[in-house]
Parts: sequence; structure tokens; C-alpha cells
Amino acid sequence: MAELSSDTILQRAPSLNVELGANTIIHVAGQRVYGGANALNILQAFAHPVTFSSAIKGLSEKISGAQAWIELVSSITNLYKAGVLVDETGATQAVVGTGWSAPEIHVVMLNDRVRTETFVRAIEATVCPGDVVVDIGTGTGVLALAAARAGARHVYAIEASAIGRAAEEMFAANGVAERVTLLPGWSSQVELPERADVLIAEIIGNDPAEEGVMETFADARKRFLVSDPRMIPGRVQTFAIPVTIDEKVLAKHAFTLDATSNWKDWYGIDFDPLLTSPLNKSVVFRVAPSAARDWPQLSSPVALADLDLSGTKHPLVNESVDLVIETPGMLGGLLVYFELDVSPGQRISTSPAVASETCSWAVKVWASGNQIQVQPGDRFKINYKYRVDSAGTKIELIPSKNEAG
Repeated sequence: MAELSSDTILQRAPSLNVELGANTIIHVAGQRVYGGANALNILQAFAHPVTFSSAIKGLSEKISGAQAWIELVSSITNLYKAGVLVDETGATQAVVGTGWSAPEIHVVMLNDRVRTETFVRAIEATVCPGDVVVDIGTGTGVLALAAARAGARHVYAIEASAIGRAAEEMFAANGVAERVTLLPGWSSQVELPERADVLIAEIIGNDPAEEGVMETFADARKRFLVSDPRMIPGRVQTFAIPVTIDEKVLAKHAFTLDATSNWKDWYGIDFDPLLTSPLNKSVVFRVAPSAARDWPQLSSPVALADLDLSGTKHPLVNESVDLVIETPGMLGGLLVYFELDVSPGQRISTSPAVASETCSWAVKVWASGNQIQVQPGDRFKINYKYRVDSAGTKIELIPSKNEAG
């Protein structure tokens, strides 16, 4: 990473989500960053572009002691490395891959042939000769290259992380450097020299909304696109399935009866309070779709949300749907997956029933550490919420009184 100098101008990255608690956690570009004790003061200090030395001077007035000063400088440096703080161009300076610049992330996505080929086919069917295209979150540049090969007059590839430098080399190596321009920074902070006919943005998270796709599309439609644009992808539907969770998997993420019994035998301490802790009633983790393929499903999938990605709707989700158990079994939680309409006739699903072994997306599991016996006809209410200012989607599974009383 390039060293920070006293006159380096930094500011906080846009579209940050912050969790306040015992540890301040900052969500940025698909990663969770632990902010440390000074995180909120640092974010406030860098709300607008300011030199490193000026920020340190102002923040030093709020601390005392040499150790606190060292921790402050270390926190700023770490937030810079993680992409929470960006330079005046809007790009991070990390050379060592972290966050979205880490090679392993792009290796996984490129190895997901279904994902990448579906997007490429959608681009080939959508981009017309002479089109101007904007590709948000270009990564290695594979989709920007596909747009250039489909006949685009010019492609503007936006990328905030250090992987953008590699993408530029990809454009040159594949003979399209004159028609593909890398714009370093966040899409909300860059400007296009002309309006684009087509938007491409493969920024769908494991939970579709968690990477800010709706906010990004809404901003892009307003500032980047012609009045009647074509957009890839166009729609995403989210589904939930009540499942029995494999006990070995559950034990890795939640306090279970077997585990607490073992710990009591080993250490001579009663661990039962952990079982009833509120923390154990709402556990969230991710698994590969193929890893959940054999989990018993207790009903047909229930549609949680149908999101139009055209950028014409406000990015807010607040849905409440009914769930009726169809098969007896132990209810451990909800498995959440999505189906993505990349373009007409081109669809990707992360359903465990159809997703490939190399699917680069995970499915999200909302679980309780205590699986409960359920019978056909048992009813629940699922509340599914997403807000721009939240750290992600929220799901509640609430028992309902059966119609039979």
C-alpha cells in the first residue's frame, strides 16, 4: 500500500453502513471492518476531504496519552487500507488485495461459469453497435470487455478498489483500451462525459440488496443514463424456505444443547444460559447452496420480495408474508435465496435445488440455536425489511395462531 503522507487528502467512502455496539463495525464494499474505539470520531473528521495531518491534529484534541495517539493513527491507516477512507480520487490505495480487490473474490466469480456466461449472453443480446455503456463495479473488467466486443462505441468502467488497475491492463491486452475507459472511484462520486444507453452492474450480494444495488441503480439512472435505458440485471426475486438445519452446521454458528452439555462435562460449568440468550435466537450465517441441498424443507419456497432494479423505485423493502408448514419436522430457521433476471430469457438462481457446485453466491440462513418440532398447518409470519441506512436486510420469523385455534 502507498504510505500515507501528511498532505494526503482523504475522505470517508460513500454508502457506508455502521453498526453501533460493543465493537463499531463498518460495512463497505461487501466487507465488514472493525472500526475500533475511535471509529465514529474518525468518520466525522473525514466527512469532507481533509489532509491526514489536519485530521490527526483535530482528533488528537479528543484523546490523551502516547498510546491513544498511536492507536488513533493505526485506526486511520487501517480504515484507509480497508477502503473506508479513500483518497481524493475516490479510490483506495491498497496494493495488497483486501475487500473487493482481493484476487480470491474474483477467482471465485470467474470460476462460476454460469454466473459470468449468463451476464455475457445478456450483454450480447442487449448492447447494440454504437451504444455507450457504463459498467459499475467492473472488477477484472470481464463484463466491460464483453460490452466492447458486443459493439459498444464506448464503455465507462467504474471501479473503486485496486482491482481496477488490473482491469485497465486487461483492456489494453485485449485491444479495447481506446474504447474502454476506467473511472476510478465510487459510482456515486464519478461523472460520465456523456449519457449511457446501457447500464451493467453485477453487484448482487448473497442477500441481493446488501451491496446497495437498488441505491446504485437509482443514482445511475438519474445521473448516467438516457431517458429510456437498458439495464443489466433488471429484476431480482427473494425467497425463503423453512428448513431443518444440519446439526453439525448449526453447532458451528449457534449454542446448541449438545455443545453446552459437552462443555459442562469438560469444564464443570453450567452453560445453559447460553441456550436462552437473545443472541441465540437470531443467528445469521451463510453456506454454499450445494451444501444445503439435502437439508429437509418443511414447505414450498415463499416469496419475500420482488425487486425492480430499473432504478425508478425507492430502495426500501418492508414485506410481511405468511408461511404455512407443509411437512412435519424440526424447524431450525429460514434459508434465503434469490432468482435474478439478468435479461429477458437469462436467469440465475441460487436455490439449492438448481445452483451449481461452483456457484459463487452463498445462501443466507436465519436460524435459532434451538430447533423446534412443527406439524403441517403450523403458521408463521415472516417480516422482511431493508433500508438504505441499515447494515443489511432483517428477517423475523414469528409464530402465528393456527386457524383451527
